This record gives sequence, structure tokens and C-alpha cells, in this order.
Amino acid sequence: MSGAGRTARSGNLASRLLLIGSVTLLAGVTHADAATAQQGSTPQESTLQVSTPQESTPQESTQQEFRHGQALFAGDLALHGRIRTHLVDLPPQVVVCGNCHAAGHGPEVARSLAPRLTRELLLAPRARRGGPVTTYNEDRFCTLLRKGIDPSYVLLSVEMPIYTMDDSDCRALWQFVMRERA
Repeated sequence: MSGAGRTARSGNLASRLLLIGSVTLLAGVTHADAATAQQGSTPQESTLQVSTPQESTPQESTQQEFRHGQALFAGDLALHGRIRTHLVDLPPQVVVCGNCHAAGHGPEVARSLAPRLTRELLLAPRARRGGPVTTYNEDRFCTLLRKGIDPSYVLLSVEMPIYTMDDSDCRALWQFVMRERA
């Protein structure tokens, strides 16, 4: 096919798409005008309203992450995890963080040896499980949750589940724990 033929067809296709888009837009406006007329106003009074997504401020975003992390920690949202030596996930109600860990100034968890999770515990430089002095950050925290390896590259106890979670869930849990104080 010659270049001129191809250009004519491309132009023809573009015109058709533009026409289809215009008809669709007009049909939408006509439908909106009909709905407005049923409510007792005339089509001339109606206005086309386009909603744009509201951007959240960093503070609102952090608050949303905190609430999301709190829901994950408490088991209000399901987590997926398994014991490192198992091949299948445990039921979500079994791998709830709050089953073993207390957070911040919350109540102790009966008969649990798991540490209370606080900002101070995770950010304080200290030797953990016989390893060198380390601190946590979000990446190290997520590695611990996903692989069962702490910042000093020591494997956690086999009772601690390893989780399958995306970055947003892990970030939300981190935000929750970072705001919890002893």
C-alpha cells in the first residue's frame, strides 16, 4: 500500500474515532439532561460536572497508612502468612500480629514471649538475638516480615510467621508501629 493510501486510511480512522467519541459524549449529555428534566428542572439549567480525584496531603496519607496498619495488626484486615517450615499458609486469624505482639501502650498478650512492638524498640541501636548492634528501618522491617531475617541477618524463631504482603501493607504496618509508644 502506498504512503498516500495509508495516510488517507489513518485520517479516515481518526475521523471515525472522533465521531464515535462525539456521539458518545452527546449521548451522555442528553442522558444527563433527561435525568435533570425528570427532577423538574430544564436541560438548560443543568451543568456538566466533572469530578477530579482529590489528592490527599502527606499528613492524610500517613494517617490512612496508620489506620490501615492498625487494622492489619489487629486482624481487622487479613494477612497471609505461614510458618517457615510449612508449605501452606495458615488461616488469616492465626497470623494476626496482635495474637503475639502487644503494640505501644496496649495490653500485654497473655502467655506470649514475643516483644512489645514500639518505635523505641525498633529504632534503638541494640544487639538482637546474639547478632551485632543494629536498628530497624522500613526495608529491614519488611525483610523481617517477608523472610524471617532480622537486621543482623539472624533468623527469627520458627514460631514467627513469614508473610506474603505487598509494599503498601508493609509500609502501613511500619507506620502503625512507628506511631506506637511504650
